[in-house]
Amino acid sequence: MKHVPVPALLSSLCLAALVACGDGGSSSGPEGDSSETLSSADVSSEELSSEKGSSGGKSSISSSSSSSSSSSSFSSSSEATHDTTYAFGYAMKNSPGPSTGCGSNSSLQAAMLVENGTKYQITVGGKKRDFFVTLPANYDNAKPHKLLVAFHSMGSKAEDLVHHSPSADHPSPYYAQQAQDTTGDYIFFAPQGNDNGTWNGRDDHQFVDETITALFGNFCIDTTRVFVTGFGFGAQIAFGLALDLQERFRAAVTYAVADYNTWLPPSVSSPGRYDAKQLPIAWMNVQGKNDGMHNYNRALTSALPRILERNLKDDTDPRDLERPREISGNTGHVCHDFESVDPRFPVKWCSWPGGFQWTAHDTGNMAVGWGWEDTWVPAEVRAFLEQF
Repeated sequence: MKHVPVPALLSSLCLAALVACGDGGSSSGPEGDSSETLSSADVSSEELSSEKGSSGGKSSISSSSSSSSSSSSFSSSSEATHDTTYAFGYAMKNSPGPSTGCGSNSSLQAAMLVENGTKYQITVGGKKRDFFVTLPANYDNAKPHKLLVAFHSMGSKAEDLVHHSPSADHPSPYYAQQAQDTTGDYIFFAPQGNDNGTWNGRDDHQFVDETITALFGNFCIDTTRVFVTGFGFGAQIAFGLALDLQERFRAAVTYAVADYNTWLPPSVSSPGRYDAKQLPIAWMNVQGKNDGMHNYNRALTSALPRILERNLKDDTDPRDLERPREISGNTGHVCHDFESVDPRFPVKWCSWPGGFQWTAHDTGNMAVGWGWEDTWVPAEVRAFLEQF
């Protein structure tokens, strides 16, 4: 796998904090009462598990999540085994990396119980932040579970991902991935954005980073299989995290990605904890070719190359990036799996003729909000995540 500098064209786009724009996401149905009095019990950043080291006073990758990434080359090998070690990342189908929370009960104090989950609070950078966790019905604290971090869009909120009346934005919890998890292998985590539900950048990266550390210390999690996803504005922060916390996240799945009018971690010569890193990460994106909110062509020519250049095989010329196959008709969809990337860091690009809607479908009516009951996306995402 080759590490190459981002071209000047890309590095000039959104590499500093910009004013966040609305993504037009909306939700309907029952909402939690934000004025309800919550328990004062929370988790402070000083109380976080010892899995997090220190890096200039900021969070660093936990020892357990990096224990399998010792030495070897970036290139894949036909002789590689499930537990072959690499300078960065893991072999496909590697053995789980149990977090320190395995074998013990959680000491996190619930702020509130909600349908299908529990609300917690954590203090990060002097601010109290809310988040929700949903455990599988058969949760076993001796079994390392995969962790899916799901970000809400603007106009929505974290609790909408936990429970919501079925709709195009929320057909079922956690972007319909909980329904896909029929064997109870996943723990789900939904952070709440500040400032009327928006995502603000570096502070949110630290919030997510430190909360993951807290979850590692209180639940039994496979530290090598932590995934991040989001739609609209949620896709924007998920994409930013994919460029920043590759040590935390094995893969990112975004719906209607945009790498502009949002905060992306700055790229510096000696990156700190929350600066963009030239490290690879597996990525899947679903984009409507008629998306009037997050432009398809810009996602294709800006967001996609950022990932490809980090994930290329050693023998691939970064000046000649592979172009995905795309949908050309008025219905259906095309998902392209890139052949030019390191197979440990797969990239999948799914296009369909719809608009700003993550629940893509193959029915004839491409109007936003239509056909979500027949979406093919959750099953496609499940297959992408389960390859690791």
